[in-house]
Amino acid sequence: MLLYTKNIGKTFSGVNVLREVDFNLEPGEVHAVVGENGAGKSTFVKVLSGVYTPTEGDIFLDNTQVHINTPIAAQKNGISLIHQEPQSFSHLSVAENIFMGHMDGSNFSRVKWRDINKSSEKILSSIGLEIDPKNIMEGLSIADQQMIEIAGALSKNSKILIMDEPTSPLTPNEVGKLFEIVKKLKDQGMAIIFISHRLEEIRAIADRVTIFRDGDLITTQKINDISNEEIIKSMIGRSIEEIDVKENEYLKNNETILSVNNISQFGNFKNISFELKKGEILGFAGLVGAGRTEVAKAIFGAENFDEGEINLKGKVISNKSPNEAIQKGFAYVPEDRKQMGIFGSVAVEDNITSAIPSEISNKFGLIKATSVTAKSAEYINKFNIVLTSGRQLIQELSGGNQQKCIISKWLLSNPNILILDEPTRGVDVGVKAEMYEIINQLAAMGTAIILISSELPEILSLAHRIVVMREGQITKILDNKEASQETIMKFAIST
Repeated sequence: MLLYTKNIGKTFSGVNVLREVDFNLEPGEVHAVVGENGAGKSTFVKVLSGVYTPTEGDIFLDNTQVHINTPIAAQKNGISLIHQEPQSFSHLSVAENIFMGHMDGSNFSRVKWRDINKSSEKILSSIGLEIDPKNIMEGLSIADQQMIEIAGALSKNSKILIMDEPTSPLTPNEVGKLFEIVKKLKDQGMAIIFISHRLEEIRAIADRVTIFRDGDLITTQKINDISNEEIIKSMIGRSIEEIDVKENEYLKNNETILSVNNISQFGNFKNISFELKKGEILGFAGLVGAGRTEVAKAIFGAENFDEGEINLKGKVISNKSPNEAIQKGFAYVPEDRKQMGIFGSVAVEDNITSAIPSEISNKFGLIKATSVTAKSAEYINKFNIVLTSGRQLIQELSGGNQQKCIISKWLLSNPNILILDEPTRGVDVGVKAEMYEIINQLAAMGTAIILISSELPEILSLAHRIVVMREGQITKILDNKEASQETIMKFAIST
C-alpha cells in the first residue's frame, strides 16, 4: 500500500466527527470517497492533507509512519489537495501559480524565470493542456484553473492527489477532459482520492469506493462489486425510492401566475417568453452559458433587462431590485451558494430570518432575539438541519445543510414564485432526495417554481414542463411526457 491509516479519529469541541478510520490507498488507483454531507469524508481528507491534525490514530506512507500536521508537511510527503473551487492567484501568471511556494532562485535569490516557464510548459504538455505559462490566470476558465492546480501538484512531485468535488463547477465536456487527465496520472502511477456526489462519475473513473456515514467508515469495495443502490443504502442507511413528476390540484385550474413576454438582455439572452402556472414546476435546461441564470436574475430584479415585459397575475411589473421582487412574492435561491446565498460569518438563525426583517423586529426596528430563534427553529426542525445550535456560524455547516438554510430563509417569506438555481449542486443523494420532496410539497401547496438544473435526471424527475435554452434563446418548451434526456440535449445543442 502507498498509504494507509489506522484508527484515525477527529474530535471538535467534544464531538466525534471521525471514529477509528482504517483506510488504504494503492499506487496507480482512483479511490472514490463518498458519503452524505457531514458524514466525515471531507474531514478525513483534510486530515490527510494537513488541514486538520487527527485527535488519534496513525498515518503511514510507504510503510513508514508520518506526522502530517500542516499542508506544507503533507506536500513534503507527496500529498496534494485540489479544492472544489480553484485556489489560484488571479493576478499572477500560470507558471507562478504552478510553482508557487517552491520557486528555485539563484545564489542571489533571483527566480530563474526561463527555467520556471520551461518546466511549466513541460508539465502542462504532459497533461495535454496547451496554455502559455506566461499568461495571467485571470480570465481562464474554472476548468483550466483546476488543470493548472493539478500541474502545480505535479511540480511538487506529488504521489497522492486528493480531488474534492472537482467536477462540480465543470461542463460535461470539461469533465471528460478532466477524466482523461486523471487516467493519464493513474497510468503514471499516481494515486488519486476522488470525492464526488455523482455516482455516474464514480462508476466511470474509480477502481474502489469507500463509503462514510456519521463519522464512520462503513465499507470499502471494488466499484464493480457494488451497485448504486448498495452505495446509496450504505451512505444514508436506507433505500431511496425513484421519484416521478407529481401532479397536484392547482395544475388542474391552469392558472397563469407569471407571464414573461419577449424579454431581452443584450449580450446574454433574447426574446424569452414563457408562462408559469400556479403549482407548476417549470424546469430550465441547457448547457452552461445558455443564459438560464441571467434570465432568472432579470426576473428577480438582480439584473436589468433591455426589452420586453413581465406580467404578474395579469399586471405588468418591473422588479428594479431584489427587494422589490421580494415584496411582490418572489424568492430566489442562487447557484453560487457561498457568494450570493449565505452570510458566512453570521449565525444560522440570523441567516434563516434575514429575508423577513419586519417580522423579527419591534416597532423601533430593533431585532427581537426570541422571534429570530423561534422562527428559525421551525425550519431547522422541519428540514432536519444538522448543527450544534442556532448561533453556530453558517459557514461551519456542510454544503447540504447550508442549502437547507437558504431554502428555509425564502420559505419564511411565503413566496408565490420560487426560483431555484441549481438547488442540489454539491449535495449528497440523501439531502437531494429530501430537497426533491420539499420542492414537490411546495408545488402541491400552490407555489409556482422555476427550477434551473444541469442535471437532466433531476429536471425529468420534477418538472411538469421543460424550457430548453441555447445561446440565450429558447429552442423548445417540452411537456414532461414528451421529454427525455435525448430530446432535451437535441434542443440544447441545436436550434
